[in-house]
Amino acid sequence: MKKFVALALILAGVVLFQFASDFENAFSEPPPAVEEPLPEKAFVYVTGAVKNPGLYALETGKTAGEAVEAAGGMIAYADTGAVNLADRAEDGAHIHVPYDFQGIPENPAEAGKVSLNRADEKALTDLPGIGPAMAANIIAYRQEHGSFGSIEELQKVKGIGPAKFAKLKDLVCL
Repeated sequence: MKKFVALALILAGVVLFQFASDFENAFSEPPPAVEEPLPEKAFVYVTGAVKNPGLYALETGKTAGEAVEAAGGMIAYADTGAVNLADRAEDGAHIHVPYDFQGIPENPAEAGKVSLNRADEKALTDLPGIGPAMAANIIAYRQEHGSFGSIEELQKVKGIGPAKFAKLKDLVCL
């Protein structure tokens, strides 16, 4: 019987030891995970004369120029000198590229020509063979039919035939 009691005590000790180590493992905290820091972001709002205005998340330290490039770059009517593209794009910044409709370069092929779609009576009467009545006809046609789609459409204006059109075609643009 002493052997049985001794064996029971040893067995109880082993079970107790096993239970205690499982109990300790169940409530012990796992080692803390090592987290790599995420790259810091600067949220920048880009508006105005850019291709795709909107909110952009850039890595910290980027410039206003890089923010404008993220927005697709400046469009033709942008005032390129109004924004310092070397400035840092800070988090929460609003970068606005203003429009500049003055000084838009003309198409070299249209330099010195009279625009059929924008010219007033005075500009039209400067053309050879166009007096006030013919200028009024061109303006009336434009108001009735909308902008000219081609220079050849000028022949549809009352009083402009093939001979007059031949004299005008190289002097006008759309």
